[in-house]
Amino acid sequence: MADGGCLMSMKKKKTLRLILKIIAGTLVFLMLAASLVFAAGYFYYGKIVRRYVVEFVKKDSRGLYSADIGSVYINLLGGNITISDFSLTPDTALYRRKLPGDTLPPMLFRLNIKYLRVEDFRFLQALRKHEIVISGIGIHEPEITVFRMYKKPHTSSADTGKQSMSIPLPAGLKSVAIGELLFARGTLDFYDLTGDTLVHQCIPSCSVSIKNVMVDSVHSRKSRLFNSDDITIVVNGFSVKTGNGMNLLSFGEIGLSTGKSSGYIRNFHLVPQYGMYEYSRKFGFQTDRLDITVPLLSMTRIDFSQLIFEGKLSAGLLEIDGLVVDDFRDKRIPRKPGLRPAMPQEALRRLKTCVRIDSVVLRNGKAVYAEQTGPRPGTVFFSDMSATLTGLTNDTALLQAGLVSELKGTANLMGKGKMNFNMKFRVGDKQNGFIYSSSLGPMDLREVNPMLTRLMPAEISSGKGRELLVQQIVANDDEALGKLVFTYSDLHIKISSNEKSIWSDIKTGVIGFVANSFVVNVANPTGAGKLNTGVVYFKRDKEKGIINFIWKSVLSGLKSQMGFNSKEQKELKKKAEAGHKR
Repeated sequence: MADGGCLMSMKKKKTLRLILKIIAGTLVFLMLAASLVFAAGYFYYGKIVRRYVVEFVKKDSRGLYSADIGSVYINLLGGNITISDFSLTPDTALYRRKLPGDTLPPMLFRLNIKYLRVEDFRFLQALRKHEIVISGIGIHEPEITVFRMYKKPHTSSADTGKQSMSIPLPAGLKSVAIGELLFARGTLDFYDLTGDTLVHQCIPSCSVSIKNVMVDSVHSRKSRLFNSDDITIVVNGFSVKTGNGMNLLSFGEIGLSTGKSSGYIRNFHLVPQYGMYEYSRKFGFQTDRLDITVPLLSMTRIDFSQLIFEGKLSAGLLEIDGLVVDDFRDKRIPRKPGLRPAMPQEALRRLKTCVRIDSVVLRNGKAVYAEQTGPRPGTVFFSDMSATLTGLTNDTALLQAGLVSELKGTANLMGKGKMNFNMKFRVGDKQNGFIYSSSLGPMDLREVNPMLTRLMPAEISSGKGRELLVQQIVANDDEALGKLVFTYSDLHIKISSNEKSIWSDIKTGVIGFVANSFVVNVANPTGAGKLNTGVVYFKRDKEKGIINFIWKSVLSGLKSQMGFNSKEQKELKKKAEAGHKR
């Protein structure tokens, strides 16, 4: 029985070894078969694909484009395709030889791709069911060059409306599904050859991610831009000079997402290309030299389909964080005769692009303004600026309906005095009318000396401002009317002069005495309790912008309160007094 048991055990072992050999042999066979298929895909199918792509591009473009592929590797089992050193090159000489009657694209493209990889391409499903399913396509370090050869004629609004956001389904296929299409660390060069001079713009770094592309009869709805759930674009280190070459527009990073309907710009900088005093001289006339930085600008609820197909910018909210504006004007340079800056409403109406933004919000801003009439510039600044603008649009339908845009906000004058302001614009008004009101809280009036002492031989030696209230200024293209009340105490002004003479001392003393005793009251209300008010009346200098217009209007009210009244202001005061007596 023992011998029989051993014999049985030996048979079992032999059977097990035989089974293991069969399994091992099968695995070896499968591995060899897979290797053969893999090798065939690498060497045979790769050559076929390479030859097919090269011939197809040349034939389909009628010789306008030629393609070249360094190598193609195909793994049929894994569904992976790897292409290296792919290039697409236009024949510009052939393009120029084409007859005017030939159908020519307005732009040519040159493409160089170092590395392209297709992952999880289901070959059998494509062959059997005519369905393309791919997990991902990665295109690494593409170099894209765009040549604008001629300007395409403007299409009518009717033609524009016929354009579709959907990608057409290729003939012979039931569906196309791509999990993600990624362009990583690409470069983009744009050459405009349509003008007298060559225009070149370069984007040194750009990445594009397109997620969940579905092309079939079900996913052709207009809510999905180009049949995708999301298109994300990130551009780094982009800069371009303005048309006159006086400024550089620099963008640290630009990003947008169609899925989130949002976009942003980081580290924007408007960089003047010349120094403070050289800038206006290069222009040849007096102008503002602006140095502007914005750490973050973001926009939400963007209608990308309307932007792409109709050229209209429509968004819900534009947020500007950390804006810093440094403005310098050298007033020793002559002004340009006949130069008339547009009012805000007029400038908005002139825009060629239709704009509609529900709200614009500014946070933590700062603005510095300096102007120079003598040896040194005078400076005034506003810190901790916050503002909200509603109804930023030039949509003709809304303007005809009488839309009123409103700007309101707060700031600190010279970092000390709390300021509130409110402006209302009727953008459709051809007279560019607006209403302005503001208030300035308590502050030491000596804080304004950095501007005052540079522009006139005067200095505030003491003074406590209680409130500056601009009740309402109604203005348009021609004039501004309104009321102003400035309450203060212990105000003393010292007149200064650089001339060293007896007459200078007499003149300074007389002017100072007049300024303090007759023109400027030490306090308002006065010791007797009388409250002096000012009438705002100013005729607009149409060769200057709206900031100057508002400032000179407020200044006219301050002068009126101090006793300096023009003929018009005297008449307005008489009318007001007559109205009170009734």
